Amino acid sequence: MSNKTLIIILAVLVVVVVLAAGFYAISPNGFKNVISKLKETGKSINLISEKPKVVEEKLVIPETQKITGAEGKVVNEGSVAVPLVPENESEKVIVSKAVLTVKGSYDLANPEAQKWSSDAKLVFIKSLGAITLEGKSSQWQLAFSSASAKATADKSKTKQKGYEIIIQADQIVSKKEIESTAVGADLPKNWKDSGEAIKTLQEMPQYNNVSISAINFFYNTDAKEWRYGFSTSIGSVSVKLQ
Repeated sequence: MSNKTLIIILAVLVVVVVLAAGFYAISPNGFKNVISKLKETGKSINLISEKPKVVEEKLVIPETQKITGAEGKVVNEGSVAVPLVPENESEKVIVSKAVLTVKGSYDLANPEAQKWSSDAKLVFIKSLGAITLEGKSSQWQLAFSSASAKATADKSKTKQKGYEIIIQADQIVSKKEIESTAVGADLPKNWKDSGEAIKTLQEMPQYNNVSISAINFFYNTDAKEWRYGFSTSIGSVSVKLQ
């Protein structure tokens, strides 16, 4: 910041303080009412521009040994809280390695799952890294199942198998066959992406002052439908896919 800019900012601050003091001297109650209303509406006076929070992460590949499918239904709290409805720039969050949405991660991982087994079906997708309001995450975990792999396993009396793929940024960093009792399901056509699911929450007044930290995409076996699950500051919540 240059000396000239600093002098201008200091001058503005002095003027604001003088005006505020004068207003208070003339009408103490009026001054208090103004301050009270500003606090109630959550507004603040900012003379210096605010910047979004930038999140840098050291991503770690999980050491998954087995999946059951239930993992997708449980939304664990993430490490970074992201306000659903930011009131100013300082409440916004930028995740440097968040590149792909849920759909984007599926599009990247599915061809690899099909190489593993031609009838591979998605079990769940979980965010393992920080997320954004666009529905992107820095790291995704995807689990797939295969009916044919299970049939083969049953005949040979060996453990049933599934397939796990880990994505960091926009690259697959891990893919492996793992023990699994999970059952996958077909995805509907033109399904809603994670960013759209987040918008659904943003449009609900009860979530105006709520933050989210994790996204799960899973199949609800009872309702027989795909859903989005979110970890929020007031607990877990799920959103219908369509």
